[in-house]
Amino acid sequence: MGENSGGDYPAGVNLEALTAAVKVARARAGVAIIVGVFFLAWAWRDGISIYGKLPDRVPTHFGPGGAPDGWAAKSVFSVYGLLIMGAVTLVAMAVVSRMGARWYNFPGKEEVLKLPPVLQIYVISPLQETIAWLGASIAVTFSVGVRQMWAVGLGERPAIVGWIMFLPAVVGLGGMVVAILAARARLRAVGDSRQRLQ
Repeated sequence: MGENSGGDYPAGVNLEALTAAVKVARARAGVAIIVGVFFLAWAWRDGISIYGKLPDRVPTHFGPGGAPDGWAAKSVFSVYGLLIMGAVTLVAMAVVSRMGARWYNFPGKEEVLKLPPVLQIYVISPLQETIAWLGASIAVTFSVGVRQMWAVGLGERPAIVGWIMFLPAVVGLGGMVVAILAARARLRAVGDSRQRLQ
């Protein structure tokens, strides 16, 4: 990394490059939140007109093959519950994705907390971005899932496509593995940079 003359930060750390990397990660996290909002809005738009068309009992749970195996009386929560939970989750993930290193639990956290704030943010920005994408994947899954649920309730289809429900698990597990590896690599790079100058 290039030289830095900033007072509180170690020499050898290019703060402009780190800040640019963090901005890119935050921009991608912002895109994730926008994707989640788009899908939720898309489902809400159709959901407003669907409520009156649904029967008195609506499907609320689906078996492994996608066929409904649980029903409930039509209510605001049974019809829109997934969208409400998707919106709450997306907002929560958006907030969590902007929190500092002390709020996360990950390998090497103790080392990260010893760094100056700008370096902490640089190291954990892959984790922050992944959390935003996890929130978006949950919002997308719930939006698509609820639309399928309404279609089953209206008799337009016999079952939902069940694989969509695995999207958050794939994004969450895969994304966290990649994010933790990226954060560890960044931590090593920062540590190597500091050691070379000692």
